Amino acid sequence: MNSLGKRISQLLVLLGGAFITSAIQAEGYDYYNEQGIMIYAAGYGEQKKIVSQFPEIQRGNLRLVANISGERELVTGYIPSDQVNANQEEYHWVTDGHVILWRGKIVNNLPGAPTVDIASFQALGRFAVDKYSLYFDGQRTESNSGASQVDLATLKAIEGNSTTLVDRHNLYLLGRRQASSKNFSVIQSKWWGNTQRLYPPSDRDHSRDLLIRSQQSIFLNGRRITGVDVDTFHIIRWLPNSLLVYRDKHGEHRYLFGSLAGKIVAADDEDSFEIGEKTVHWRKQLSRNLEWSSWREVPNIDPEQFHLITNRIAQYQDHLYITRLSPFGEDRLDVITLDAPDLVIGRIFNGGRQHIYFVHNSRWSQDVQVMETVGSLTKTDRFAYDDRYVYTWSDTQVFKTLSPCPAQTTLSSKEEDKRDVIIITNASSCRKGKL
Repeated sequence: MNSLGKRISQLLVLLGGAFITSAIQAEGYDYYNEQGIMIYAAGYGEQKKIVSQFPEIQRGNLRLVANISGERELVTGYIPSDQVNANQEEYHWVTDGHVILWRGKIVNNLPGAPTVDIASFQALGRFAVDKYSLYFDGQRTESNSGASQVDLATLKAIEGNSTTLVDRHNLYLLGRRQASSKNFSVIQSKWWGNTQRLYPPSDRDHSRDLLIRSQQSIFLNGRRITGVDVDTFHIIRWLPNSLLVYRDKHGEHRYLFGSLAGKIVAADDEDSFEIGEKTVHWRKQLSRNLEWSSWREVPNIDPEQFHLITNRIAQYQDHLYITRLSPFGEDRLDVITLDAPDLVIGRIFNGGRQHIYFVHNSRWSQDVQVMETVGSLTKTDRFAYDDRYVYTWSDTQVFKTLSPCPAQTTLSSKEEDKRDVIIITNASSCRKGKL
């Protein structure tokens, strides 16, 4: 899209409540040698930002600190970039065997505290521990001695979020013991970024916000939200890494947090929906090459309940919203009402009460094909059937086969063909009494 087209598109985005910001520039920080000195920096050449230098440390001696979960380095000596982007924030504890480094700084404890014990140092995300101390984000938080020592065998991050950990004894928030591990409950977690149901995110490429209750407090990513009445707490809108709008008996509240702190990342050129704080907009493409487009509000939508399936298909309650491109290169927004109010469209093949909803998602086309069934539908991972037909599918196409006994459809018993679907098409092959 040229600069004029982009400007027109952005001027027409009215999200209400929260500010829109351009996409977060992915920034990766690495340790590498420059003129014989190890540095910690982002970028190269004129764009390089040097954070720190370590003349006394050899880059070839650096290793990732041992992971508490037992996960090992993919390649010895390989250290992934420390990075932050719209989808993820990831940092790494590293060592040369003499010091511990965190985000380009040597970890040192304050005078009077035990020194960092390199031999016993282990980490789990932003949390770390040695035989004397607990650490979080490169800082010592408290002692690891006596009866309250961390039980490494049972320690785990809740929902992959290392701000909130538990072992068989304690709940740890931001690297500090908070309460008994039995006295908390997860309210909800939410992935960063504009995630799509058809492509579920993973902890490897997305971070997650985590909301929990512990006794009479609510914590978001390990931080207590002050003044909340926990018994009447209710989420109104949650923008990951940015904003939590909630209501309790005291009224409605806006809690800003994370690196976005109330902002919303602008949609990419490929995205057809922009989900804001109070509104949802769809991009009406006015030309095939995306040079001209405008944003239009989708009326009567609660953004918290609006979920992307692909970047051109979304679900809101029992409705699907699909942007379809006409032969003239102009988008229209179509709405399909599902036949089951509790049906969640999240796979290629989806069965309702009397209809099949097949999601086409290719480089050239995104659409939903609706097919009426004959009787109730039974679905397995590889095939589905109703009273008259057997349905199989690939990533791009659904196949409908007439069968005299659909319920007798099976998978091949041969090891080499065990994913092949065996459909009976001749009535004489049906087992008696099971037509």
